[in-house]
Amino acid sequence: MIGCVLLAGGKSSRMNGIDKALVSINNKTLLQLILDKLKIDNNKIVLNTNRDANNFKDYNLNIINDTIPNFQGPLAGILSGLEWFDKQDNNIEWVVSLPIDTPFFPEKLVDKLFESVNKNNRLVGVANSNGRNHPVFAIWHISLKNDLKNSLKNNIRKIDLFTQKYTPVEVHFASSFDQFFNVNTPDDLKLAEDMFNKGIKSVSYTHLRAHETSLHLVCRLLLE
Repeated sequence: MIGCVLLAGGKSSRMNGIDKALVSINNKTLLQLILDKLKIDNNKIVLNTNRDANNFKDYNLNIINDTIPNFQGPLAGILSGLEWFDKQDNNIEWVVSLPIDTPFFPEKLVDKLFESVNKNNRLVGVANSNGRNHPVFAIWHISLKNDLKNSLKNNIRKIDLFTQKYTPVEVHFASSFDQFFNVNTPDDLKLAEDMFNKGIKSVSYTHLRAHETSLHLVCRLLLE
């Protein structure tokens, strides 16, 4: 069985300290948009946050803090999720991780990650699109928790540094759109809201002009 850990344990410094999970697009929080798209039973989802759990009481979710202190990044949240599911009597063997600030992620994310690690007999699978890996969007076997904990104790905080010894399978999401656009700043939030309002569900890389970044492209598409 597959569980899911939603990563919202950061400080949201680029969002002026506002909890990104609770910022809204068209009257829906990023957290609610993610939950609607996942279509997974809430008892198989855990929200990793280092804020007051009462902020999320309306969502009927399992809430966990980092099990190690000092905001050590997404690996700490992933570890917390693995440890939490391992303690539950629910036969969860795999845990999918994804950040709370990416509402345009592929709808088949969980299924494709799971199919790929099983087909390739790997313990880790990571999403890939447009020639780039997205290591926070990954699937982890529950058996990795002890090694992950030891690695964090040894100050290994980058996902790629931890996973490289396991040769993770890259799970390709073929698309001309940036399905992994994330909302880090108030400007990103405004762009995401405009994208929803105009029916733009993703950012097209097919039409990138020379020296143009995906952020510039969003601005141009909204003006065209």
